[in-house]
Amino acid sequence: MAANEVPRPPYFLLFEEEQPLVVAVDERPALPLFGSAEEAGAFLSSAGFGGELAAREVSREELIGVLEAHWEQVEYVALSPPPASEGGMKVEMGTLPGLVDALRESQQEEDPLGWLGPGGFSNN
Repeated sequence: MAANEVPRPPYFLLFEEEQPLVVAVDERPALPLFGSAEEAGAFLSSAGFGGELAAREVSREELIGVLEAHWEQVEYVALSPPPASEGGMKVEMGTLPGLVDALRESQQEEDPLGWLGPGGFSNN
């Protein structure tokens, strides 16, 4: 993914119960965001985190909600960080507000009239 490219669905976050995992990347707290369950699982199994962490797919709206809920504690998103066994690799980072703005903008481009969102038209 290019540095200025908005992540596309699917979106996977790591959760312990209802709390998303926060990791430190270069001493900066970040929410890791993955593009597949496999990427998230590889990262999770390699890092040796304790507890009941699990990868969960989230919708664009859920992702925006999680990001906004954590603006006070976390400033960055780590995009598909590699497994710990691949240490020393560069991790692509973005700011939470920047990603939220980009996700909302891309949603407007895909659904300019808002027909596909909650309460909008569907194929059913």
